[in-house]
Amino acid sequence: RCLVISAKLEEIKSFRELTCLDLSCCKLRHEHELLEHLTKEALSSVKRLLLKDNSLSDAGLRRMTAPVRVLKKGLENLSVLDLSCNPKITDVAIRYLISFNKLNCLDISGTGLKDVNAVIKRIQTQIGLVHSKVPLKEFDHNNCKTEGWAEQTVLQWEQAVMEAIKPQDNLRSRTAALHFYGKTHRIKEVVKCKLVEAETNASGNLQFYKEKVQNCHLPLKKEVAGRHELKNNKKRPLAEQERERTSKQKHLCLTVEDWDLLNTY
Repeated sequence: RCLVISAKLEEIKSFRELTCLDLSCCKLRHEHELLEHLTKEALSSVKRLLLKDNSLSDAGLRRMTAPVRVLKKGLENLSVLDLSCNPKITDVAIRYLISFNKLNCLDISGTGLKDVNAVIKRIQTQIGLVHSKVPLKEFDHNNCKTEGWAEQTVLQWEQAVMEAIKPQDNLRSRTAALHFYGKTHRIKEVVKCKLVEAETNASGNLQFYKEKVQNCHLPLKKEVAGRHELKNNKKRPLAEQERERTSKQKHLCLTVEDWDLLNTY
């Protein structure tokens, strides 16, 4: 909700370990502070990011992918990305998506692409995604809901914000007086996703998915390589393997006591 994001931005930025974030139809634009926060390493756990109808541009997509392209950090685990209904995204921005190595589903319907056939071919060859002939369930926003430990907190925020923007009695009487004298009153309404569905359908369905590999020699080669690696591991001294395991444990930031403390919240 755009209103909740604006009112509770600092609190939202404190969230950690998010795996799915739906920011559809929030009209954030590419310079919004929350989109900048998405590029931070703290949200590298995000796997599903839905940015439908947010007035994004090529420049915004370049900034959003910069940490992944340059530092190999940020949204490196992203598997589902929705960029539909952003007319300012053009063919130029497709090259920035190549940095998402784990991308399985992509929606660029309703964008400002010029050469659609060239884009479809480029996505298939460089990212390995196939153009879907039917809408994918991964981009269905009807079942969007907040889940997890912050569910009640977000619902309370939403209720508080909606209560704050309710028209007061004196404003209603003023509106009635304006209508009586034949004057119009400007009413600001929240833009919903349904308003942009027609644009998406008009431009065609540009959703992509990664096919499951079947009857391919690639998994077989990986399996053979895995066997060779297993043999090499057996030849390694047990003491060396133990030292490696101990060194990995030293890199853990939290102790058992820390985890117990966090689990009490």
